[in-house]
Amino acid sequence: MITKKDKNDELALTLIPNKSSSINENFIFFGFLSILCLTFGVGFFVLGATMILPFAGLEIIILILVLRANRVWLNQSEEILLSKLYVKLKKGNKHMVFDRFLAKFSIIEANNVKKVFISTNKDKVEIGSFLNEEDKDMLIDELKKKVLELNVS
Repeated sequence: MITKKDKNDELALTLIPNKSSSINENFIFFGFLSILCLTFGVGFFVLGATMILPFAGLEIIILILVLRANRVWLNQSEEILLSKLYVKLKKGNKHMVFDRFLAKFSIIEANNVKKVFISTNKDKVEIGSFLNEEDKDMLIDELKKKVLELNVS
């Protein structure tokens, strides 16, 4: 998902992954799966299959790890600030500043997957790797439009 703020000579873009469910909905879903797994484990334990219970516990631990990985994925974001003189990129805890005249936006398409990069002589950083194709197209259009506008003025 892309949020755009255009102020005079600056374009601020915030990129975040699309969220099909909230964190609370994920807790409910994974909690239901954990309870279901634990219920089967205890049921088989009561019937005499004692080796099932440790594996049920292992499945719950794996579900917790998947929930944690899901939360990390959903909480990632990138911020791009494009102005007359510089391009600022905030990717997680990393802050990068590029001189706009030395920086170059490039698009590489391989196997019908587009990748957007900002590069200088020293660095090459991918932007919006978590976006879907429709959002990447929107990002490309916004960047092209603003760079053209800044180059003309």
